[in-house]
Amino acid sequence: MKVAITYHEDFGRNGFSVLKDRIRPSFEALMESGVVDGEDVQVLKAHPTPLALVEKAHTESHMMNMSTDPYLDVAILSVGSVMMAAELVATGQAESAFAYTGTAGHHASRGACWGFCYFNDVAITILKLREMGLERFLIVDVDPHFGDGTRDFFGDDPDVFHINFHSGSGNKFDPERNNYDIGLGYNANNYQFLEQLSGILELAKDFDFQICFVIFGHDSHEDDYGGFHLTFDAYPRMATMIKEAVGNKGLVFVLSGGSCIHVARQAIPDVVKVLAGRWPS
Repeated sequence: MKVAITYHEDFGRNGFSVLKDRIRPSFEALMESGVVDGEDVQVLKAHPTPLALVEKAHTESHMMNMSTDPYLDVAILSVGSVMMAAELVATGQAESAFAYTGTAGHHASRGACWGFCYFNDVAITILKLREMGLERFLIVDVDPHFGDGTRDFFGDDPDVFHINFHSGSGNKFDPERNNYDIGLGYNANNYQFLEQLSGILELAKDFDFQICFVIFGHDSHEDDYGGFHLTFDAYPRMATMIKEAVGNKGLVFVLSGGSCIHVARQAIPDVVKVLAGRWPS
């Protein structure tokens, strides 16, 4: 299939309070868009990731802190959604994937978490993929909040090329460790965002990665709560640029921040249309 969409109704029922209201409306809009045809684009029901794998990634104290958290189950299910999406891509069953989640992940470090994040879904998934024999990964975090948890996992790992957009100021590049932080400042517009994305993707093309993860937060929209000021036009253009840069390698979009229902209803189907090759040229 061209695109696998991993989803579970519990994301909208039991997801984090700020994030969950967008889930069902955006999924319904996706189903009504005509892009999900049962052949090229398929929806698969996510299942929880094994707890043992989460425990390998996070510290014992963090797991103890999370053991009584009311969002524990949906957080483990969210990790499972990302892992399922990535495994489908890694095994060649899907060319790309979009993983719905009920909690986010990029603020979850080995031993702590904040910002609607509990477990680092991408880091845990990479741990699983490495057990399967994959080694090198590209992470493009376009959520306007700094992905500090992901950097905690991979900041010293040269086999992970980590691009981190955020609403702070100034760029900070560490080519030896493949850490690239792009601070666009508050109220960054489409042009600023896409211009910087184009430039950094040119650098990433020379990195011999096997799968690209896009941490997709639509809180970057001008109507949402993040620090950027993007419009709807930015998301399909962003997805197109990343898809072209990735080429025939694996591509997995992971839903991150965002609470605005009308933003999710348009931005998510638009991204999936690009992945499916259904976006107007």
